Amino acid sequence: MDRKYKLTYFNIRGLAEPIRWMFKMRNVDFEDERINLAQWPEERNRFSKHVGQLPILLIDDKIELSQVHTVMRYVARELGFNGETEYEEMRADEATELIYDLRLCAVAHKDCYTTDNPDIVRHTIFRDFKAEKNISKKVIMRKRLLVDHFPLYFAKFAQFLEDSGGEYLAGPNITYADLAVANFLDVCESHVNPDILNDFPTLKALKEEIFDIPEIAEWVAQTNTANATGA
Repeated sequence: MDRKYKLTYFNIRGLAEPIRWMFKMRNVDFEDERINLAQWPEERNRFSKHVGQLPILLIDDKIELSQVHTVMRYVARELGFNGETEYEEMRADEATELIYDLRLCAVAHKDCYTTDNPDIVRHTIFRDFKAEKNISKKVIMRKRLLVDHFPLYFAKFAQFLEDSGGEYLAGPNITYADLAVANFLDVCESHVNPDILNDFPTLKALKEEIFDIPEIAEWVAQTNTANATGA
């Protein structure tokens, strides 16, 4: 039976973009409801029963799932992106949790950026950092990310690739972790430093492979066009 899906998230890539990619790659129709960041203080009351958190996945107009990793793993299981062995599932989970760790590392430097949405900053942290106009405020966070955090975590991702044979993070099959890591790396290149993958050629190759997937390339092009026209 075909299921009906509605994904509600902010009007950004953020944490939920890999979920959108999985739907597109499997040609699964879904309603992509986007909440403008400026409207969130008013809109959040709609989601009070989910402790005011996004994303929310509505399934068949009946079941609502909250929490990004819960939603991501559910969609991965339903659409075949969760790995084919227990080992692949574990590795995919681990890689995705490491990404969240990195976001929290950035959020911890709260004096290095300004945000209009403090209650959702973990979703918007790199966007807020890029938009920060005070250059001196950025110094500490950029240094910690580029010197301490990124090399440590990126080396871990590179080791996953080596252990799995070099194509995907969890094994011979693409998983939601590959999508999540590729999305994260691209965000960091765009918002922190375009050279962050110079010392990690295998991660750069993985990111490029993911973004070359036709469905993802088309989705990214459409999203960029919509953002450029204010849609």
